[in-house]
Amino acid sequence: MPLDAIALRAQVNELQELVGFKIDKIQQPEKDMIVLVLRGPSAARRLLISANSANPRLGLTESRFENPSAPPMFCMLLRKHLGGGRISAVRQLGFERIIDIELESYTELGDLIPRHLICEIMGRNSNIIFLNDEMKIIDSVKRVDLTVSSVRTILPGLRYIMPPDSGRLDPMEAGAADYFRALDAAGDGVPADKAITSAVGGISPLMARECVFAACGDGNLALGEMTPNMRQKTAVALEKLFDRVKAGSFEPCVLLKDDGSAADFAPFRVRQYGERVRIRPMPSMNAAAEEFYALRDRAARMKSHGASIMKILNNSLSRATKKLALLENDLAASMDREKYRIYGDLLTANIHLVNRGDKSVTVVNYYDENQGEITIPLDIAKSPSQNAKGFYNKYRKAKNTELYAREQIEAAKTEIQYLESVLLSAENAGSLAELGEIRAELEAGGYIKAETGKKPRRPAPSMPMELEYGGYTILVGRNNVQNDYLTLKIGRSRDLWLHTKSIPGSHVLIKYRGEDFPDDVVTAAASLAAWFSKGKNSPKVEVDYCPVSHVKKPNGAKAGMVIYEGYNTALVEPGKELAEKIGKNS
Repeated sequence: MPLDAIALRAQVNELQELVGFKIDKIQQPEKDMIVLVLRGPSAARRLLISANSANPRLGLTESRFENPSAPPMFCMLLRKHLGGGRISAVRQLGFERIIDIELESYTELGDLIPRHLICEIMGRNSNIIFLNDEMKIIDSVKRVDLTVSSVRTILPGLRYIMPPDSGRLDPMEAGAADYFRALDAAGDGVPADKAITSAVGGISPLMARECVFAACGDGNLALGEMTPNMRQKTAVALEKLFDRVKAGSFEPCVLLKDDGSAADFAPFRVRQYGERVRIRPMPSMNAAAEEFYALRDRAARMKSHGASIMKILNNSLSRATKKLALLENDLAASMDREKYRIYGDLLTANIHLVNRGDKSVTVVNYYDENQGEITIPLDIAKSPSQNAKGFYNKYRKAKNTELYAREQIEAAKTEIQYLESVLLSAENAGSLAELGEIRAELEAGGYIKAETGKKPRRPAPSMPMELEYGGYTILVGRNNVQNDYLTLKIGRSRDLWLHTKSIPGSHVLIKYRGEDFPDDVVTAAASLAAWFSKGKNSPKVEVDYCPVSHVKKPNGAKAGMVIYEGYNTALVEPGKELAEKIGKNS
């Protein structure tokens, strides 16, 4: 959710701990972002203020940002006036998305005077405005002149004025009766959550839907679908929500999708999505916002890095598949070579019947049981003996082509199998470290060109996933690097090794504990091998299993590629529930 006035009220309550903190450093890593490094009596804090149009926010952060080589002018201005100063107050102006950070700093003459850093968290109109003790603008991250807005200008020297009043209800003053009248006055076709956000100040669509859900059991109703009683219940739910805001009784949380990515965050527990999302309670609103943005930024980086790797893999796989098709065509053509040897033999035996310049010759085919006649095409520019020699050359060339094609076909099939396994690893990658391992693997294989003048990247190895099941430890590789590590380093001779039959997938290991492996443990591990494979969407998947001592890695084989013998095969369903469990534990 965008930071609404409710979430900001929760954050401002928490930021009261910063009162008295000294400004140690001021940074501006981006043109519309400020970071204040603060020091208190026994702790240090980093306060991030962003006026980014798509991602405005304010809150405490643990993140470190890369600063430009030369600080921007606004940053230099803040350092000049606020360096060494202290925070004297943090307040929300009205019930708006505007935070006033009041600071005390010394002038060049040694006088202690107040300054104000106004943080307007208002979507594309977000801004960071620096004011003097008379509430006049010294400067701002975004200057707004008459060409941008004829209603409100933000320029040095002007007095700071609040944004125009929206005319919506002030929830710090309004009650259930006011909310009911506002809902009753809206058109029946208007969605209830939209009617609430249009009539009530400071509330996001998420919280508006949550009130409708609490009252009606469905957060997506239109006003025309609500009875007067349902509207009354919704008005009461709104009043209760803002009573909690006034009391400072918040329940910060982050909403997570099935894949662990962030769906949203909120100042109160959200129930409207049911089982479609997981709720992760957070110790504070600042922590909830930090977690949400960290997860979202991570997902964006994963998408960006993963997309480039997927493109390289798909292109390489396409080339390998086309190469295989060409080789198979060459092999098929070479299998018709026997006729050239026969032509050569028959032409040599009947060379006295052929004259230079003949286009063909018809002779008895003594290779035919019925001794039928055969017509041999000739090159008129060559002598009979040269034609015979040419046929023998074609035969030898076709024979060599068969040998080469068979060898290259096997290599192409192995490469396709390898690329499909890497593609599966990239699709299942859950962290930047795992993507880094895949990229390093592709660089080592020559699929990605390493950066000039730099040593090949050696990312810190991520560890295989681990699950305790029935008293046994089950390990699952996330990519080919981990698969090798799991099988060749972690695995011991009597551990049980599992892998899907004939399709790309993760290596799975059950650690031996001195007794035969129970059937249910083997089935569980096999179901994990099936899920973390190309066959995860199939109803049943064949999984081979054998002791680690039966698994070998051929010399020169690519990462994750092994051969095995003396195995059994199980037919299992892919284990989605176990996969979710092992994912949470890793």
